[in-house]
Amino acid sequence: MRVAVCLACAIAAAQAGVVSRDWADGKLTLKLDDGAAEMEWLSPVAFRFARSWNGSLPSLPKVAHDQISPELEDAGSTLTMRTRLLTVVLDRGDLKLQVKSGQNGVSTSVTARSASGAELRLALRDDERMFGLLGGSTGKLNVRGETLERERGFLFTSGGYGVYVRYPSRCVFDLASGTIRAPGASSMEYLFYFGPTAKEVMEQHGNFNPLPEVKGDSLDLLRRTTLPAVAKPLPAGSIVSWDGLTDLIRTLNAWSLSAVIYPALDLASFDGAPADVKQRAEDLSSMLPVVYRNSGEGGVDVAARAMWTSYLATYLREAYDRGYPLIRPLPMEFSRDADSDRQNDVFMLGDEVLLAPVIAPGDKRRLVLPRGIWTDVRTNQEYRGNQSIEVDAPPGRVPMFVRNGWIVPLAVHDKMELHYFPSLAAEFFLWEPDINENSQVHAAPAGDYVRVEIESQKRRTYEWILHHMKPPREVAEDSGSYQRAGDRESLKPGEWWHDDARNNLHIMLRAEPRTDRIINISF
Repeated sequence: MRVAVCLACAIAAAQAGVVSRDWADGKLTLKLDDGAAEMEWLSPVAFRFARSWNGSLPSLPKVAHDQISPELEDAGSTLTMRTRLLTVVLDRGDLKLQVKSGQNGVSTSVTARSASGAELRLALRDDERMFGLLGGSTGKLNVRGETLERERGFLFTSGGYGVYVRYPSRCVFDLASGTIRAPGASSMEYLFYFGPTAKEVMEQHGNFNPLPEVKGDSLDLLRRTTLPAVAKPLPAGSIVSWDGLTDLIRTLNAWSLSAVIYPALDLASFDGAPADVKQRAEDLSSMLPVVYRNSGEGGVDVAARAMWTSYLATYLREAYDRGYPLIRPLPMEFSRDADSDRQNDVFMLGDEVLLAPVIAPGDKRRLVLPRGIWTDVRTNQEYRGNQSIEVDAPPGRVPMFVRNGWIVPLAVHDKMELHYFPSLAAEFFLWEPDINENSQVHAAPAGDYVRVEIESQKRRTYEWILHHMKPPREVAEDSGSYQRAGDRESLKPGEWWHDDARNNLHIMLRAEPRTDRIINISF
């Protein structure tokens, strides 16, 4: 993707002028005839920019980062800084910044007006979409065209970049014109992140605004007093209708697009809901990362939640390592799709699983699948993406779909099921919280074979479940062939069984700690 951005600084009455400059260790410090400015590189694709009109830059905590040393070219009227990924051109006269990657660019400008305060202006394309800021008032994920007052707002655009305003703490975001206003302020500071994908923007934001790790025990049913300090409770109030449930899902999506990593749901919100709404809310709550009750009991399927704990614990660790929310709206996971924001009532849970909560009476759910090939986990039926489908959705489980080329681990009783959805190669790094290491699982076609591999860090029984796979001629490791079991109930390590009704292949093995087990399946 080729992207460019433009940023500039000026005064309503007169243009600023650079009196002197200092360049050292990736930081450009400017003394201006009307104040001061500072630009500090944080990574090859991110920088901090501060501007003041009273000579004193905002006093904020330093942003920890590795040493970055871009090239600097002083051409008199412009200062050009280059990393291996970005080129930033700063105009000495009005402090306009042109940020370029490839041949295109993004524009942003910072302007001071004595009457209204500081402003940050984003030069937006007509078709550019905007996300973040905790969502708007329309319920749409794309907040372009809205005017929102927010505190320390984070946003990103389909143009391939994100902006986080650190100072002033509260601003008015006019997302029709692309103007961020800080009334009465005489200075402004923001961080700029180039992606170009939404996940890359999120990762940059997480790198420079790190949060403490949330451990796996936070996946238990909590009380408000035991919530992790970084969890953000969802808006309080009773959710007693289908509209209320729909609004909750939209809020979860909007908050995730705003880099809220750990939204926390109070299960007591549904206590007064009709039975059908309450059932669907319980189905959803069983899949959400952080849930709690201020009072009372129940509201979540404990057994279903336990099955997904290892999966969710892996993504809790990724949230800490990379700054990704566990709940991933489609514009985050499919940021290059122009219509990814049109569905605000579905979301990805991690990279593998698409959830489509039921939000209306009845036992059906209609949705548009993103690109790819998807399997309905309940029925094992495959669907091609980029089409609208309607599926049966009986109470007790959120309709969920997994993409071709992914592995989903599920803890079932005393074993770990590894669901592989071929035919693309797949891998999953299963976080083991008690030993702070990853067990790795891999699966891939290899000519006339399918090869599956487990690098286990723990002693564990695994059951591979390879979906949409015909009966094999042989299942074998180097140590010998696996035997065919008569049914799944009798399946034990060293055996395989084919589910003819669902066309799935089951293989069971017992792995010792720090062993590498490779199984070849021939047809």
